[in-house]
Amino acid sequence: MKFGIIGTNFVSDFFMEGSKFVEECEVVAVCSGRYGNAIKFAEKYNIPNSFKSYEDMYEAGIIEAVYVATPNAMHKDMTEYFLEKHIPVFCEKPMASNRDEVFSMIEASRKHNTYLQEGLIPLYNPNYLILKESLDLVGPIRQVNLNFSKYSSRYDAYLNGENPTTFRSELANGSMMDLGVYIFGFCIGLFGKPNRILSAATLLDTGADVAGSSIFEYDGFIANLSYSKASTTDNYCEICGEKGTLIIDQPSNPRKLIFVDYKNNERKNLTVEVIDNFKYEIEEMIENVKKGKIESEKIPHSMSQDIHDVLTEARKQSGIVFPMDK
Repeated sequence: MKFGIIGTNFVSDFFMEGSKFVEECEVVAVCSGRYGNAIKFAEKYNIPNSFKSYEDMYEAGIIEAVYVATPNAMHKDMTEYFLEKHIPVFCEKPMASNRDEVFSMIEASRKHNTYLQEGLIPLYNPNYLILKESLDLVGPIRQVNLNFSKYSSRYDAYLNGENPTTFRSELANGSMMDLGVYIFGFCIGLFGKPNRILSAATLLDTGADVAGSSIFEYDGFIANLSYSKASTTDNYCEICGEKGTLIIDQPSNPRKLIFVDYKNNERKNLTVEVIDNFKYEIEEMIENVKKGKIESEKIPHSMSQDIHDVLTEARKQSGIVFPMDK
């Protein structure tokens, strides 16, 4: 499958690294609003074609699929453009700025019978899939603790008055949309949409958030979710039940999965080797497109919609407002 890439930031580098493990994936084009960046990216990875715009890239008639890795506020329009052209889309997380945009994108996928996949890394990760199959080990679940906190170099830029894209609400950015989305997706992927949520966040003068927390209420247990781009933690996450606890080393890229039976002082390593996260995402897309499907089997459109329904509600409760919400 011949891919075109839109955007040249670090996640596009991750895509390129993952593509090396997928024989059927060939990146033939890259585009960027800053054409010089597209040229440099193409030279770095020996990509034969570079373009100033995604329209030019499509018109060249050389791509069979596209990876969208632009700021969140741009996802909807770019994705729908390609879906209307019957070009399958791998859209980087979060799929869009809010629930309404996600709904529109999914409707476009259905209308044009064209594949759309959200790139939420952990939900394709082999250790996450084992975790999902191992929940019965802990017995009745009583508590879930998920944390993803990582100090951002862009926060230093913000403190220096440089207004980095990471903390600009007009681009639908901020800590919840960058880090929080991982644990929101992680939790909803395991347990479904919560019955009720309660959220709060620390806002910057840009209107974007730098840290926050949410409580998800499920039948029989509460999930506590915390995230921050102004501090760093070990990011260990726990699924706690009456018979034991499942421990994950990090929610964005699970590399270690342990079951602990505290009553009997026993530990069981459930970990499998992870080759490359983007490898699994790209393989998922190619396999489903070949089957004639319009959505991922691991992250169906209904799951993406649930994730973004909850993200939008959490932002509303936290006072995080994007221009496209109005």
